[in-house]
Amino acid sequence: MPMHYLRLLILFFITHVAIAQPDSPALSQDPVFTTILKRRLKFPRQAEWASRYNRIFAEFTVDDKGRVQAISILNHSVEGDYVGFESTIIAALKKLPSLNLRYTGSYILPVAFILVDYRQKDKQFIPEEKLYVQDLAGRVVLDEIKVFGNNVNSRERIQSAEAY
Repeated sequence: MPMHYLRLLILFFITHVAIAQPDSPALSQDPVFTTILKRRLKFPRQAEWASRYNRIFAEFTVDDKGRVQAISILNHSVEGDYVGFESTIIAALKKLPSLNLRYTGSYILPVAFILVDYRQKDKQFIPEEKLYVQDLAGRVVLDEIKVFGNNVNSRERIQSAEAY
């Protein structure tokens, strides 16, 4: 009989804790954040010329005034910095307006720079870089933003479309 009460008590405690936890804010669903960021993230021209693609994980915090602070790149690479992936993300995050105060916290933003080759029937080169559990450490991983670029100029695009 006491075991039955103990189970009920545990069940009551678990449901009470689950109900008492507030919903975490969905920064990925915030229209100000997503719209402005998607407009400012452009595929770097140097990367297009070099036919490079990559997935970059940017870490940042939103302070108690709603400002984006402490921006850094988790998977820093010499090539990514050279062709402009990292500087593009950092510049876009720095230009964000102040966000709603409910988004205060630490975040990881995955950005996939996907290269489309029109000469190969619109083949997409999608990066495969991943995050590991130790990288998360109390941070919220946002929905990935996809930025498309291509390594073909307008005339080549038209000619390749006519060939098919």
